Formats: sequence, structure tokens, C-alpha cells
Amino acid sequence: MYGMIGLGMMGRAMATRLVEAGYDLVVYNRTLSKVERFAKQYPAHVQVASSPRELAEKSQWIFSVVTDDLAIEQIAGTGHDDHGLLSALGPQHIWVDSSTISPRLSRKMSDMVAQTGAVRLEAPVSGSVDAARAGTLLMFIGGSQDVMEQVRPALDHMAARIEWVGEVGQALALKLGMNLNLALQIEGFVEGMMIAESAGLPREKVIHFMLNSVIASPALKYRVPLSQNPPDEPWFTIKLMLKDLNLALEQANQHATAIPLTSMTADLLRLAVRHRVGDEDLAELINYMSALVGSPEGHMVRKGGNDK
Repeated sequence: MYGMIGLGMMGRAMATRLVEAGYDLVVYNRTLSKVERFAKQYPAHVQVASSPRELAEKSQWIFSVVTDDLAIEQIAGTGHDDHGLLSALGPQHIWVDSSTISPRLSRKMSDMVAQTGAVRLEAPVSGSVDAARAGTLLMFIGGSQDVMEQVRPALDHMAARIEWVGEVGQALALKLGMNLNLALQIEGFVEGMMIAESAGLPREKVIHFMLNSVIASPALKYRVPLSQNPPDEPWFTIKLMLKDLNLALEQANQHATAIPLTSMTADLLRLAVRHRVGDEDLAELINYMSALVGSPEGHMVRKGGNDK
């Protein structure tokens, strides 16, 4: 039996890949309704655990995708919580964590897991929700390469490419570097878009030409159109990107590294959160930031935006 902790959009997509490949899962999520809905979809292959401890007692390989450092500490039970993973882990367990968290906390967590006899890998992923659904994610592994090969059969159903990066902490530092780049790309795209709009060009035409030019990265090509046709459920919210930028800034501060553009972009995201746009998809930054500086076609937020 295998375990999955975290059934947000990415976790749900990854869990679905495993179930549809024939794996039986025990699932846990802090919001119980999400796991109950998932279990009803696959009643023959999915059990619901009432706690991370119960999940660990019923499974050998554990996968997780949760929001942030606090969520990881809660599911692990670092405060000597009898219901956390750490209270039930043993030498038979492998924990593969795809959450984007602090490299510092990831190293600490792996040390705590090692004290139980279990092994933890960090396994952050790169790719959209659609990529998760299709099993075409890029997964970076930090930790034991031998253990990575042991769990690869399951990972192959969730990711098209699995790259061993190095020790724990290094894969997450790489992921944070990639995520901050996406935020900076969107900021640059908006500024370029506003210059074109200032000459009277309609936004639709500007976006078309910019996304069919040399500046159009794969990330911009899938993210920018969401600003005009948002998904029913945000793929990756502004709040989550701000969390990742803060983690990158923390990492930079620990190593006396200057990342000034990231710092300025994080300030813009903080403004968006203050203006109650934080729970919108990251693509909404395109509309928000252009409205913030008075672009002729800007609008603050699409109808329905709120601080959920």
C-alpha cells in the first residue's frame, strides 16, 4: 500500500496518476472533504486515513505535496505530535516529499526522519497542473540516488523526467531559482505589454505578438493566456508564488547572495495580496499590475476574486 498526503490540484493529479496505474493508495488531507471526494471516485483503490500517523501505519512508500513549511511540520508532527508521520515512521518507510519548502527545513526534516530509520527524499516538481495530469512533470530529487532508483517505478507515473540533483536542500534551491524566474518573466512581460499598449495597441493583439516572438518562453506561453481565460480553480496562486519568493530571499540571505529583482517583485506580490488578489491564479498578476500603474486596458481583478 502507498500513501499520498495533500490533495490540492497538484497532489490530486499525481494521486490520480498512481491510482489509474493500478496502485492502491491511503490518502490524507487536512481538509477532509477533498480526500472523501477522491475516495468516492476510486472506492476499490483508495482508503482515507484520519491522520498522517494512520497513513504511515498503512503504507510503506509515502508521497506528499503540501503548501508550505508550516504544513510540512504539521504532517510530520515535529512538536512530538502523536498523530504525525514521525511517530509512526520506521526502517520500512520511504517518504518522497514534492512540497516546495525551505531548503533549511528540508534538511532538518530529513535528519529527523533518518532518526526513525526511514529515508526522506525531497522531490520538487516543475510543470503545470495539466502536466501533472498528463504525467509529464519534471521532478528534481535531493537525497539518496539509490533510494530514488528504488521508488522510480512509482515516480515514472507522475513525471516524464526524473533528475537526481544532489543532496537534500539542493533540489529545492534549484526549484526556488526556477520559480522566481517565472515571477520575473511575468513582471517583464507586463512592463513590455504596457509600453505597447501606451501607443494605442489593444491588449489582445499585444499578447498575440509577444507570445509569438523570441521572448515567449514555454512558461509564458501557457501562463499568460490564463489571464484572459482563467481556470475554474487557480493552478498556482499569487500567495504561493509570494511564499516561494520569500523562501528564495531567505536562502539568499543565508548565503549573502543579492537578488534585487526578486526582492522588488516580492513587494509587488505583497501589494496584490493586500489588495485581495492573493488567491487568484498567478496569471492574474498581468491584469493586476497593469491596473496598478494605470494601463489603459488594465482592470483590478476579474469578478469573483476574493480572499478565500
